[in-house]
Amino acid sequence: MSMAAKPLPLIKENRIDKLKASLKCIAAHPFDRRKQRDCIMGLYPGKTEKSVFRGMVIPSLRHLGFIIGHGGGLRVSANARIIIDSENIGGDLHRRSLRAVMYEVDKTKFGFIDTLVERIPIMWTGFLEKVVPTLDVPDGRIRERVVSWLSILEQAELIDSIMPKVDLNEENRKQAVYDLDTSNVNTEQFRTLLFEEYLRLGKKTAGIVDITDLRASIASIMLVKEQKIVTEGMFDNLLRSIPFATDNYLISLGRPMGAEEKLFEYKGNYYRTISIEYLKGG
Repeated sequence: MSMAAKPLPLIKENRIDKLKASLKCIAAHPFDRRKQRDCIMGLYPGKTEKSVFRGMVIPSLRHLGFIIGHGGGLRVSANARIIIDSENIGGDLHRRSLRAVMYEVDKTKFGFIDTLVERIPIMWTGFLEKVVPTLDVPDGRIRERVVSWLSILEQAELIDSIMPKVDLNEENRKQAVYDLDTSNVNTEQFRTLLFEEYLRLGKKTAGIVDITDLRASIASIMLVKEQKIVTEGMFDNLLRSIPFATDNYLISLGRPMGAEEKLFEYKGNYYRTISIEYLKGG
């Protein structure tokens, strides 16, 4: 296997409606595993907890990066928040939000869309031949894993067809590229909101805020109030773009205590928390 090969996750639950409903269950009962489990199991009558909750839904949501934490600490991520909030708004904004999030997931974990941009449409067998050398699949279940993710992209309308040929929806892909472009977000507005939400969240945490929580809060506010999509990747790029030290404030980052999810990468290092010190009454 090539050194460039990356692990290809198996998304066992690839029905977007089920994924969204499960996310709503987790969002409605943060940090309460029992209620989350009961809510999700209600979506699958007659199924067992082992096969559905632990065996299918939670692993799929985790592979997609839509949940954070383990056990009783389970909650939704910023990208999941965008999907949930945009569905409540409905219409074109939800469809655009879903596509933007799924495109970001694809770029991070799969790379299928960028592969298709080079050769569209492409016969199914040709697509497999092209992507297999780039993937690491220890159990050999390449076809199942590829089909599962392509199915999600098709439901999100980023792909028009899977078989017998794989074909992009180029118009929707271009819209997603536009929506993921941070130059469409007002940097000053982002910085103002960052400081406001940091102060709000920091009141309960002695001024040390989890970046994952800050991402989710800002993503929700920008979507609901401004109709703007700010995914996790966009948040991180925007945060990196603002100065960390000025005459008015100093931004500090805290490293994780152990192996954790959704860390913020800055200048080659990874961080979990953020704190802001105001200077000269700034």
